[in-house]
Amino acid sequence: MDDFNSAMRVSKETRKLNDIFVENQLHKDFSRAFTSILADLRLDIEIAAPKRRKCEGIVLFGNSGSGKSTVIDYVLDHHPHLQPKRVVRRGVERITKTDVCAIKASSPATLKSVGQNILAELGYKSDVDPLNLNNKEAHYIWNLVRQYLKKSGVLVLFIDEAQDFIINQNRIEITKVINTLKSLLQDKEWPVCVVLAGMPELNTLVQRDDQLVNRTTRISCSKLVAETHKSDVMSIVSHYASVVDVDLHPDLRKVSFVRRLLHASSGDFGKTIQEIIRGLTAAIKNQAKEVTVADFAAGFQEKYKLVDAANPYIVPDYLNIVVPSSGANVNVNLDGES
Repeated sequence: MDDFNSAMRVSKETRKLNDIFVENQLHKDFSRAFTSILADLRLDIEIAAPKRRKCEGIVLFGNSGSGKSTVIDYVLDHHPHLQPKRVVRRGVERITKTDVCAIKASSPATLKSVGQNILAELGYKSDVDPLNLNNKEAHYIWNLVRQYLKKSGVLVLFIDEAQDFIINQNRIEITKVINTLKSLLQDKEWPVCVVLAGMPELNTLVQRDDQLVNRTTRISCSKLVAETHKSDVMSIVSHYASVVDVDLHPDLRKVSFVRRLLHASSGDFGKTIQEIIRGLTAAIKNQAKEVTVADFAAGFQEKYKLVDAANPYIVPDYLNIVVPSSGANVNVNLDGES
């Protein structure tokens, strides 16, 4: 088999693994909170309330790799009472209609740049100069944002990596962010459910304002612990292996393996799933009928390019290994510059 065909074989199998969605407590918590808010929004529209009541938002915060974005994307993509984006004509005008507007706050994020990203997602175009918003103040852009959210029928505004609102922001700018978020939730003409996902620093932003705290449901991503989640983790590993028709070596059914797996993933749910996929991918590449601890060690080495002495699947004293983290630690100074 040539290299391309071999790579295609591996890609087909790993695609099956990447397409799996595993329900967990974070999914249940978010789905429950979101469905309640969506029902209220739909009711407001159904009864055509002249002054719609204030909406609520949701904040998911946790380490990079905890599975925040995956959960939110899955719920928003599969919720039976949300419609996909479509373009409709109103006279000569083409209008983007969508229940959900989702963007990622690109670092360094500012109110102005986030507002421009929202408008671009909703199909905003200037008749004169596509770049004219660069010369406008943030308050002008966000007035446009509110107009376009209503015009497009947006019910949910999802901002991923929302902690980047904080990075390199001073107290005045942070206050502006908070007031802008509140204005979207409290807009009497067209309130929207604001969903924010980000690192733990995001919770620091929300806690700055009592009104924002009261208007949001805050959900923290919990860690997986071997002694508590042993059965769940083993069940997930077994399910993923069955999807690609690979057996499990008996060692993978031991709590000692689960401890190593969760140490390698720092106990974060999303990272744990990726560790499982990498281990199985190593077995698939070797056309093995059984996945072993050695395959997980190979997957870890492929990801981090570390020596065996830094591989938690190999060394006896793996608890002393500091696993590389893809998340940045941001210290926020609320009294001045961060």
